[in-house]
Formats: sequence, C-alpha cells, structure tokens
Amino acid sequence: MNASTAKKPSAKTSSRLGAGRLKPDVVAFKRSRILEAASSLFYMQGYEATTLDMIAERLHVTKPFLYSYFRNKSDILASICELGIRESLVALDASADVPGNSVDRLRTTLAKVAEIIVDRHAYIIVYQREMMNLDRVDAQRTLRQRAEFDLRLARLVAACQEEGFVTIEDATAMSPWMGGLLSWIPSYYRPGGKRPREEIVESAVHACMRMIGLG
Repeated sequence: MNASTAKKPSAKTSSRLGAGRLKPDVVAFKRSRILEAASSLFYMQGYEATTLDMIAERLHVTKPFLYSYFRNKSDILASICELGIRESLVALDASADVPGNSVDRLRTTLAKVAEIIVDRHAYIIVYQREMMNLDRVDAQRTLRQRAEFDLRLARLVAACQEEGFVTIEDATAMSPWMGGLLSWIPSYYRPGGKRPREEIVESAVHACMRMIGLG
C-alpha cells in the first residue's frame, strides 16, 4: 500500500494521538477543564439534557477536542462521579501522616473528606443524581471505590478502639453510616449560602464522631 492509498486516521483518532503527545500535567489540566464545564452543565440541566456540543461550546472548543480526552459523554460522567471518591481515598491514605493519636487522625481525615465534598459540591450532586446513567462497568467500579472508602474509614475507627478511645463494640460498622452522613453535606451547603464552609465541615465531623461515642 503506497502513501496515496493508505487510510488516513479519522479526526477523532488524530485528536487522541495528539493528546497522547502532551505532557501528563497538560493532559490533566485539560481533562479538569472539561470536567468542570460538564459538571456545571450536568448540575444545572441534567445529564440527559446536556450534549457534547454544549460542553464544547462552553469551553469554546470543538467536539473532537473532547474526544481527545474522553471516549464519550458517559466517560465524562464516570470521571465526575469518581473524582470525589478518589480524592477522599487519597485523604484517607494520608491519615497516617497526621500527627497525634488515633482520634486526631480520624477527626482530621473526616474534616479533609468533608472539605472535599464541600469543594466538589456540583460533582457530588451530579454523582447522586445521575449514577443510574453510568455504564454498568463504570457503576460497578464506582461502587467498589465507595466500599473501599468505607473499609479504610473502618480501619481508622478500629484504631480508636485499639487505643481505648472508642468503647462501642460495633463502632467499625458505623463507617458506612459516617460516609452516608458526609454525603448529605451538599443538601445543607450551597456556595455563597448563609452557612459558611467551615461551619458545615465542623458540624459534619462532630456528627460523625458522635456516632462512635466521641464528642
């Protein structure tokens, strides 16, 4: 096959190849911009009513640009739904570096997770509203990540038990309920609302700690 008859790559393939040559931090930045625009549109008018054309228009780019970083609209939704969970898992991983005792580590980590949920307000709302629109594989992966969050949180609670700060026998079983309580933060917090960010975070952490007998 000579050069004149060789099949040319499609615009979508060319875009993917172009993105593959970019530095990882540049790719991450552009993916982040797409997720910000998409999460805002999904939040305001819903996933089904939002098109890739709308996302591209908001970013002042072409639709092939979006395909450089995401397979389709469902892939964008999956990334939005996973972002808060992945950042929360990172916060849980970092708990070992928190100075102090097990209670200090638990309280500080809960505060970090609460701050992530506040800061990712639109992402969390989209996740809660639109998870049923995820592809089966993406939905299962997200659920596994959520289960991993509960498991790691339970380990922090178990450490409080081992050090004698928590005496409730089934305290580790409270971890899914603590995670559920944190997930309700977007129902009480709105950017620019009357209740400040710090108050919401403090209240959520206090409620979680009380669930295992700590003030």
